[in-house]
Amino acid sequence: MTDGFDIIVVGAGTAGVPAAAAAAARGLKVALVEAADDIGGTLVLSGGSISAAGTAMQRAAGVADDADTHFADAMRINHGTGDHVLLRDWIERAPEAIDWLLESGWTCTPFEPVFAPEHDLYTTPRTYRSTEQGFSLIRAYRNAIAPAIAAGNLELFLETRVEDVIVEDGVARGVVATHKGEEIRLKARAVVLTTGGFGGSKELWQEIHGVVPLRYHIDTVVGDGLKLARKAGGTSWFEDTLLPSFGGTRDLGAPAAAWVHTVIVPSVRQPWEVYVNAEGERFMPEDEPIIDSRERAIMRQSDWSFWVIYDEAIRSEAPPLFKWEPEKLEQLFEGFDEDYVRADSLEELATRCKLPVGTFTQTIDTYNRGQKVGSDMFKRQHLPAPIANGPFYAVRHYGYSITCYPGIQVDHDLRVTGANGEAIEGLYAAGEAIGIGFLGHSFLSGAIVSSAVTFGRKLGQTLLA
Repeated sequence: MTDGFDIIVVGAGTAGVPAAAAAAARGLKVALVEAADDIGGTLVLSGGSISAAGTAMQRAAGVADDADTHFADAMRINHGTGDHVLLRDWIERAPEAIDWLLESGWTCTPFEPVFAPEHDLYTTPRTYRSTEQGFSLIRAYRNAIAPAIAAGNLELFLETRVEDVIVEDGVARGVVATHKGEEIRLKARAVVLTTGGFGGSKELWQEIHGVVPLRYHIDTVVGDGLKLARKAGGTSWFEDTLLPSFGGTRDLGAPAAAWVHTVIVPSVRQPWEVYVNAEGERFMPEDEPIIDSRERAIMRQSDWSFWVIYDEAIRSEAPPLFKWEPEKLEQLFEGFDEDYVRADSLEELATRCKLPVGTFTQTIDTYNRGQKVGSDMFKRQHLPAPIANGPFYAVRHYGYSITCYPGIQVDHDLRVTGANGEAIEGLYAAGEAIGIGFLGHSFLSGAIVSSAVTFGRKLGQTLLA
């Protein structure tokens, strides 16, 4: 048994490192325990976008913004859902978290706020793009914890998986972990769970949502925090909340981080193609500008997937759909990946995509008729060309998960709570371990990373005060 810690932080990722760094800066003795062989967690997959209102960078860019405006934007985008107290708490604390990141060496481009077209837009530019995606944050995190490690206030345990929370008389007092097959028992006055979501766990996805979609994940992030909280008497929340991101593509043999290969956001590239579902039918206007509507449309499809259909004229004349070089794309169409299909006729294309031939060909014919007269049945406005000249192409796209809406249920002080709503003394959680459902049933630009950093900082600054 290793005694002498004030706080144990389980998970050295987006929320865990800020929590540990802030607590150690106060002179507390902190154990930072991480299952992987390095810090950072899912930041290695993250774009590193962060949002906050009323920052120095906004003021320098001449952008007037404040917490009230940010909160009103969030309510508009998430349709009034989520936990409004936690949402507001993040929004008010976020500018300080930005300041801390900048002090720790984080860099963003071009050191000013931007609009982020991959999600529904705020009314004010308040998203900051990390220079090197999530790796910019990891670099800042290394800078932040280095002095605490050197001073002896922070001990980092890598390749160490926590198996259980020690609860004595209803109070969390430490953890049981394993390191290379050996058991380690750490004692402390408080335990913070920041282990990320359950993206890597097919079992939890099936249990909670009944589906296992394409998921961004790393092998060490499999819902450890949720499992630990449950064993300690905690519970989960927002289990009925789910929303996929729109239009990832699969590449056989590629890692989970390699699923956004096409430019499929209308504000960046207007579509020339049409989208059809597994029944061979269109299901939305392809140029639908509201990202939330696009995401909900794909979630209504039976298998969360659809085919992007185009012809040779569109391939040669339209702005590039793919981010890959033509040689890479040609290999996929020539190869054995069934998500990339090329055929000389629409009938052959339908057959190879396992679509109903009659329905599919009628769908394309109806689109072409509307395109010719400038009147689409789905009210699509951008109608540059028919789909009429072979060879024809089909690329399967998917609704995919970048995060988990459900997570550990916490109160407004981030204390883990049971099904009865009572807090488990000494046990806290932050980051994606608590899910993103509190942000609302939507995607708020830059909110996932920003709220994790902010709430990690909050716990590190306030626990045992």
